[in-house]
Amino acid sequence: MKTNVLKNHLLKIAFLISFLLCCSCESKELATLATNDEPQPKSKNLSKNALTSGQKEYTFSPAAGDLRSYYISLPANYSPSKKYRLLFVFAGTHTTGKQMYDWSGQGWNPNTPGLEKRMDNTIFVYPDQKYYWGSDRGWALGNYAAPFDGMHDIQFTKELLELIKNTYSIDNSRIFATGHSWGGDMANVTAYFLKGTFKAIAPIASNRPYWFESNGAYINEPDYHGNTAVWIFFGLDDDHFGNASVDGDFGIQQADFWILKNGANQNQYTTSSIGTQGDSTETYPGTSQVKLTLYQGGQYSGNGGLLGHQPPDYYFKAVTDWFKTF
Repeated sequence: MKTNVLKNHLLKIAFLISFLLCCSCESKELATLATNDEPQPKSKNLSKNALTSGQKEYTFSPAAGDLRSYYISLPANYSPSKKYRLLFVFAGTHTTGKQMYDWSGQGWNPNTPGLEKRMDNTIFVYPDQKYYWGSDRGWALGNYAAPFDGMHDIQFTKELLELIKNTYSIDNSRIFATGHSWGGDMANVTAYFLKGTFKAIAPIASNRPYWFESNGAYINEPDYHGNTAVWIFFGLDDDHFGNASVDGDFGIQQADFWILKNGANQNQYTTSSIGTQGDSTETYPGTSQVKLTLYQGGQYSGNGGLLGHQPPDYYFKAVTDWFKTF
């Protein structure tokens, strides 16, 4: 009888060990990013194909949308022994990360080299949108951005950044973001709500900063310390926003917000010329500088409609030269 009891006991222990080993294998197969500051686990699929450019998927926390996708582009000579800049490029309405890679990363025509062709020693990540508002796929822009409110895409950005930092060799002091239209909104809100994670951002043709307003006043994020430099590009005749933004008003409103948050003075700035059509850039010194470029139409050589809403061709060189100064 004692022998049978002992055998049964040993069988239970063996089964328990087998069960735990099996669970461990499953957790490695589909890891979920934590939402705190603990080291982030890597999924088996990502680890196997980590050091390649291309479309990726990963299961993040439920707060970040669970299974999400993104396109990543590495330098051809990537080496884990070297530190690289990281640039987030946020897409506009109903645009994939891969489409943003083709349009912005490579350039919208052969005569206009894009971000990646002007910025070496840099890893580029193009996150994909997941959520729809009606027929429009875009970004949730924080708790103040109704009807496009919610923190899930900001959390996604935070967790994606941690995943990339744990997978690739990143210079943590040189992390940047840019984006066009709704993607420019996203560059703005992630910079502020992630409390200066980005060294500098360059939003293009973004909306007015309604995502930073509550009851008619700007919100205050107490842990943001004015440590993100901002360069705003906005069209004087933006034909997407039309009469709602006369003479670049939405760009001016964005600059007003960042001038306040970065401790600058609206009456103290320098002006420099940019492009070939008489555009100028105002630069406001502060804890981190704020720059505003209101551009004339007719300076975009790519395809598509709403040409006044598109960036000028000089944006690529101007913004990459600026990012490389940090």
